[in-house]
Amino acid sequence: MEVSPMRLLLSLLFLLLIDSASSQISDDLKTSLISFLGKLSSSNPQINRDLGWTTASDPCLDSWKGINCKKGGKSLHLIALESLKLNGSIDGDLLSHLCNSSSLAVLSLKGNALNGGLPSEISSCTRLTHIYLSNNSLSGSLPSSLPMLKNLKRLDISHNNFSGNIPWNMSRISGLISFLANNNSFTGTIPEFNLDFINEFDVSFNQLSGPLPANSEKFPVSRYDGNPGLCGKPLDVECPPPPPPPPFPSDHNSKKISISKGIMISGYVLFALVIVLFSMYKFLKKKKKKKSDPLQVTKLNQKKDSESSEKSETASPSEYSISSPSHNSAGVSTSLVLLKKDGCKDLKFEDLLRAPAELLGKGRFGSLYKVVINGSTELAIKRIKDWTLSGDEFQKKIMTMDQASHPNVLPVTAFYCSKQEKLVVYDFQKNGSLYKRLHDNREGRSFTWKSRLNVAAGISAGLSFMQQSLINSGAATAAGHGNLKSSNILLSSTMDPLISEYGLTALPTHRQELAGKTEPFSSSTDVYDLGVIFLELLTGKPSHGFNLAQWVHSVVREEWTVEVFDRLLLNDGEMVEEAMMRLLQVALQCMKGDANARPRMAEVAAMVAGIKQI
Repeated sequence: MEVSPMRLLLSLLFLLLIDSASSQISDDLKTSLISFLGKLSSSNPQINRDLGWTTASDPCLDSWKGINCKKGGKSLHLIALESLKLNGSIDGDLLSHLCNSSSLAVLSLKGNALNGGLPSEISSCTRLTHIYLSNNSLSGSLPSSLPMLKNLKRLDISHNNFSGNIPWNMSRISGLISFLANNNSFTGTIPEFNLDFINEFDVSFNQLSGPLPANSEKFPVSRYDGNPGLCGKPLDVECPPPPPPPPFPSDHNSKKISISKGIMISGYVLFALVIVLFSMYKFLKKKKKKKSDPLQVTKLNQKKDSESSEKSETASPSEYSISSPSHNSAGVSTSLVLLKKDGCKDLKFEDLLRAPAELLGKGRFGSLYKVVINGSTELAIKRIKDWTLSGDEFQKKIMTMDQASHPNVLPVTAFYCSKQEKLVVYDFQKNGSLYKRLHDNREGRSFTWKSRLNVAAGISAGLSFMQQSLINSGAATAAGHGNLKSSNILLSSTMDPLISEYGLTALPTHRQELAGKTEPFSSSTDVYDLGVIFLELLTGKPSHGFNLAQWVHSVVREEWTVEVFDRLLLNDGEMVEEAMMRLLQVALQCMKGDANARPRMAEVAAMVAGIKQI
């Protein structure tokens, strides 16, 4: 069937019209924008024409001044009406309609003469990430609904006439990185902001009082000036002691309480008396039985004498020696088995017992101690608890992992196994952990992008090698870390990463909470955990106690990806930013909710190695 040229032309024109209509902002939204501008500038009715805002044009396609769109010009993204001498007010209904009809993320009205308050309807603008209202004449209290803006990253309300309390739950906006409220008339206390995650903070020249939030010394004193009622570091004013306890209850109530206490204490005494009498009964009964059977006592003594003579014949100085380990009835070594002899060739289990120990930390799978042998050799000892592995399995696992060595995996120096104890000994690393360098760097030592990328590459290479080596050797159940986190990544004297505690908790019975669901241990759980470490390297923020993954996803979703990165890394040029963006993409792939959709560890190592070549 032939199609005439005229019909074909009409069809093409029809398609173009449809495409044009779908790419334009609706007339309703245009009208709301123009009305919103009119309310902001009540004394200048011609301002919409001055800015090119007319119903005959399109805000996105015709580039209205102060408007920016996303998604191919189909969605309103930014309203920036700055320093235009606007002297009206912010209309709550129109603002709510604009937010509900678009994906508005940035609202900037700074440098004008706006009056009135910040309307409560702003809570409808849940996609807002940036609000700039500084240098206006806005007044009144901040709306209590403001903390509902869960995606908010930056809030600048400085140099206005706001008063009243700052909403206490502002601190619940987990992704907030900038809060500027200086030069207002706020009263009350400062909310408990988590200043670890905030890069800009200023509440100076208000009428605030009470203690400063934790870690306030992160910012200079000038950020708190002009508030005589504030106290705590970094200010010179100490906070007063906490108030005294409430007064004792009245005589009537105290009599009731004393009677109740008397009954309770009497019950305890009676219970203790029953326990004592029962114990005495058992003791006397046992003693009587022993007296009535002298043959049994003789047999016990003969057995002790026999055991003593056997022990004296076989015991030698090498009983706890690493060179000739003893075994229990199950064939498991109960001596300290030395795997790495450099500097520790004479190490014995008794030396570990006698050495002073310092508790470094406790975790889900055990405790970590630092010991100093003979006043010079520093060792780290992992004491494992609640492990389902038998002694034989434990010994076999350690020996197997020792054969698959990699320069980025901390080798086991020695281990000890008995029915009561399972200990793993490592060389102590003085540079500490990756967690400490990122999140507790009190010495202020620099941690450049080059160093961080080197750490990311070293960890992924070490994990990939160990996983593949153990699988090839037939030890598939040991082919994984099982508890991968930044505190288990140590830094060598040359700042190279050393993965510690590899495989100690890699058991199929262990389950982890990943991506909002519980997942049994597998090689893909290590991949997920590695993605979290990559995010910590990129953001400078800890994952412990803070849903780092959720925060990163929310920022990326709102197309403000650059806000994710640690500010300390953004001064090194475009090449660094490109590499950071690529590592972020790798991290997000590693952290996919579907375990089968995550890349293999070898693929991750290859991708990170490729980023190093940029």
